[in-house]
Amino acid sequence: MSIFKRTKKMKDERIEHLSNKIYKEMYSIIMAICLISIFFKMYIYGVGNGAFAEKALLELAILIIGGVYFLARSIFLGIYWDEIEMHDRSSKTPMSKKTIYRSVGLAFIIAIIMAVNSALSYADSTSQGLWYFALVFCVSLIIYLPALLFLFVGVYLLAQKISIKSRNS
Repeated sequence: MSIFKRTKKMKDERIEHLSNKIYKEMYSIIMAICLISIFFKMYIYGVGNGAFAEKALLELAILIIGGVYFLARSIFLGIYWDEIEMHDRSSKTPMSKKTIYRSVGLAFIIAIIMAVNSALSYADSTSQGLWYFALVFCVSLIIYLPALLFLFVGVYLLAQKISIKSRNS
């Protein structure tokens, strides 16, 4: 009998489920703390200032890397597609359409924010402000709508393909 021999330990499903629940809550708390910290630093340093980007770099990295890691792990474990199938069974709107709606909505929000900012910051008169708003809104939609559709729908389709492949293997 070896000292370093691994033995299979019996795992209680209830304990494992509760541990996973705690990890999920911990992840949510860490993400919330990072968001609060980012908004606090936005208030203190201002958004247009280079100091904000420098001070909030760690929080942004935690948010982005944490989200990408969670998405990648769920895709490669095959959980992602299982969750989508469960969602599609219980929802009237399938996840593929929701992905398109969200990308279009985000493109409109970005275009409106940029158009309002341009009209308020650079226009000298009301008519010029309306012209700047319309022009920036249309150009922003032309730029951001295809880019966000490609990003969101592309990630959705790629995740679907990888998740189904990993689930079947």
